[in-house]
Amino acid sequence: MAPRLSGLILAAGFSSRMQALKPLLPLGETSVLGQCIDTLRKSGIQDIMVVAGYRGSEVAAEAVAHGARAVLNADFADGMFSSIRCGAQQLGEAEYIALLPVDIPLIRSGTLYLMQQALQGRTGVQVVHPEFNDQRGHPLLIATALLRDLVRAASAPGGLRPLLERHERMQPEQVVSVKVPDANILFDMDTPESYAACCERFPRRDYPTLEEGAVILEHIYPMPPKGVAHGHLVGELAAGFAEAINVYRDAGLCVDLCRVAGWLHDVAKGQEHHEETGGRWLDGLGFPRAACIVAAHKDLDWHPGDPLTERELVHLADKLAKGGRLVTLDQRFGEKSALYKDDPDAQEAVQSRYLLARELALALEEASGQTFVTLCAHLASRCSR
Repeated sequence: MAPRLSGLILAAGFSSRMQALKPLLPLGETSVLGQCIDTLRKSGIQDIMVVAGYRGSEVAAEAVAHGARAVLNADFADGMFSSIRCGAQQLGEAEYIALLPVDIPLIRSGTLYLMQQALQGRTGVQVVHPEFNDQRGHPLLIATALLRDLVRAASAPGGLRPLLERHERMQPEQVVSVKVPDANILFDMDTPESYAACCERFPRRDYPTLEEGAVILEHIYPMPPKGVAHGHLVGELAAGFAEAINVYRDAGLCVDLCRVAGWLHDVAKGQEHHEETGGRWLDGLGFPRAACIVAAHKDLDWHPGDPLTERELVHLADKLAKGGRLVTLDQRFGEKSALYKDDPDAQEAVQSRYLLARELALALEEASGQTFVTLCAHLASRCSR
């Protein structure tokens, strides 16, 4: 049975370097604090407490508006450790606490999911750290009993970190680091410049970077080298299609999304209904935009006249890649047709997919101002370098 979790968001500080109150700054369609609460809730944590301090009534009101509880830390000027102590004393009977500073607002819900998975089938784990690029970040998942023991310290000049480091030296088997595809565990929002960077990053939070995609393929859902080579080609083709359309029409297609979704489109290859499974896996990691592309790479609901989006470009690119080699649509579907020559239902499906691919190719010609053959030849040359 999964352990009971509560969330503890630390939002009591002065925000002195920010020159504005961090928890209430706008982010997306809500506030920085609202995003933190929403992320914890999407990961399955329902009991969420926010520790407020400076301008506490405003922060508490924002917490309650998002369905969280709030507690005021009268000693907030003493630093973050006082807020951890205050929150730990107020939380209920959860076995573990997800501890998140409010200035780390871009983490994905999938990060907490992977951290919770690290507790499954293990006994004695007291602390779980997320790790990206060999660096630990936030949030921290810690056993409630341990946290309450640690905050009983009369003083903690260095905060919680040295207490955790001492515990790990004494009981290393109780501490686990989990590799996560989330660079945002390391992204700290403390200054006006970092807030601007946060707002710039926010729209890209729902699909992975290539670096994050590498973590998925190496550590979360490993893929054999042939599959990686195929995904790389599909991603480069789809990105090239998007670039060509953007140059010709300024369509605003996301080249990076095409590239990483193409790379990951076969992440669940070998599973039943692998396209749907792969979509579910990526959605569970907190990447919904990439997930919907992956889920549609085999069959696609699209009709001539509909717009070409990243989803259609990855779908078409997949039909041009056989392993890590570029082929024509006629070659790809000719081989499929020969393979299923004695299966009328499969033949019908192959023919339907072939006709759809042809229509997509025609739409791509119109959208890019280039013939399909010319565009593919250019991309083939680029991919071979």
